[in-house]
Amino acid sequence: MTDPAIDMDIVQELLDISGEDDPELLVDLIDMFLEDGPLKVQTILEGLAAGDLDAVERAAHALKSSAGNLGASYVQDLAEQLQIAGHNRDAVAARACADQLRSRFTEAEQALREIRGRFGL
Repeated sequence: MTDPAIDMDIVQELLDISGEDDPELLVDLIDMFLEDGPLKVQTILEGLAAGDLDAVERAAHALKSSAGNLGASYVQDLAEQLQIAGHNRDAVAARACADQLRSRFTEAEQALREIRGRFGL
C-alpha cells in the first residue's frame, strides 16, 4: 500500500504547537490513541456482532475524533462512515466499513508507534 497511514502535515502541526524539542503533546495524543483506539475498535466489532448499532455509533464517534487529531485520515473516514451507519441503523454498511477499519487501524497504529519511537520516549 502506498497511501500513508498518517498525514504527516498534521503531525508536524502538533510538533509546531509544542516545539520540536518538546514533543509532549504529540506523544500524549499518540499514547491515548494507542491505549483507547483498540478498545474503540473492539467496541465497534462487538456492537456489530451483538446488533447494538448505538454502541457502534458512539465508539465510532470517539474513534473519529482521536484519529482526526493525529492525522489518521483513513481511520477517521471509516469511523465517520461507521458513525453514520450506526445512526441510520444500517448494519450492512457498518459491517463493510468495519472490515476495512481493522486493517487501516493496524496501519495507523504501526505508523504512530514508529513516530513515537523517533522521540525515544
